[in-house]
Amino acid sequence: MKKGLLLLLLTLIPCAAFSKVSIEYDHACIRKLSDFRLMGVIDLRTKKDPNAEVKYRTLNHEGGMKMRVLEILGKDICNGRGGIWLYVILTAPIWTDEGEWIRANEKFLIFLPDDMPLFDFDE
Repeated sequence: MKKGLLLLLLTLIPCAAFSKVSIEYDHACIRKLSDFRLMGVIDLRTKKDPNAEVKYRTLNHEGGMKMRVLEILGKDICNGRGGIWLYVILTAPIWTDEGEWIRANEKFLIFLPDDMPLFDFDE
């Protein structure tokens, strides 16, 4: 019994040491060149205009959408939710809900709702 428990602990300790998930809920910390990952469905606009048509919609998969902020356009309300418009560049490729593959380094305008957490935030 003691050997089994010791083996379990020795297996779990390295997993905890290598896991890095920080979650940020305060969007006031977002600055130009901030890096983070979003989980959830996000509308992507290819034009830097909040009224532009949505070109793609992300999937809500466990990898999330990794990005770097290029520009903060300002606070607004979109679809009844308060938030902030960000012009971002993808730092990793993603799949869309239509099954299209978007490569890293593509630029998009996104609306980040105030209640959406940021993962792996780095200023």
